[in-house]
Amino acid sequence: MQESKYQELQKQAEKSVRESMTLFPDWPNKGVGFQDISNLFLCYDKFSDVLDYYEHRFSDVDLVVGLEARGFILGTAFAQRMKLPMMMIRKKGKLPGPCFRESYKKEYGTDEFEVQEKALSNVVVKPAKKYHVLIMDDILATGGTMAASIELTKKVLLNNGIKDFKISTSLISSIKVLNGKEKIYEKYNDVSVDIIIEM
Repeated sequence: MQESKYQELQKQAEKSVRESMTLFPDWPNKGVGFQDISNLFLCYDKFSDVLDYYEHRFSDVDLVVGLEARGFILGTAFAQRMKLPMMMIRKKGKLPGPCFRESYKKEYGTDEFEVQEKALSNVVVKPAKKYHVLIMDDILATGGTMAASIELTKKVLLNNGIKDFKISTSLISSIKVLNGKEKIYEKYNDVSVDIIIEM
C-alpha cells in the first residue's frame, strides 16, 4: 500500500527531529529530563522537513501564534513560509501596553503568560470563513503552558472582534508520561493537538 503524502511528510519530519534531539537529564531541575531541539534549527534540511510537514498539515491556517521561546522560532518560520501573521505570547513583563494575563503550572514550577489586548487590531479577517489559529511550541509536558495559551488566544480573538474561530496546536514532541495531550483534550474538546514525536 502506497503511503499518503501526509504520512510521507510526517515520517520524514519525525526522522529529522529524532536525529536532532539531545537529552539533558536533571535540567533545569533535578528529576527533569530536558529534550533539547536546538540542533534542529542548526540544520536547514531537517528544519525544512518539519516545515514541509506543517505546510501540508495546516494549509488552511489564518494566524500563527508562537510561544516564548522556541515557539517564536517555529511560529515565525512557518508564518513566513505560509505568508501569514504571527502573534507572540510572552512571559509576564515582556510586552508593553495593556495585556491579558494567564497563570499556569508546569512540571517544575509556575509561571505567567501575556498577550497584548490589541495584538490583532491590524489583522484583516477573511469574511465567511471560520478563522483558523495555530499555536506553536516545541514540547508538551503537563499541558499547563498550552492551556494558558489557548485561553489567551481566545481572549485576544474575542477582544478584537473575531468570534467564529477554531484553534489547533502543534508541538515538536511531548513527554507522554505527563499526559499533557490528554489534559488538553479533556479541557478543550474543540482543539486539536498535533505532535510529531511522543516520547
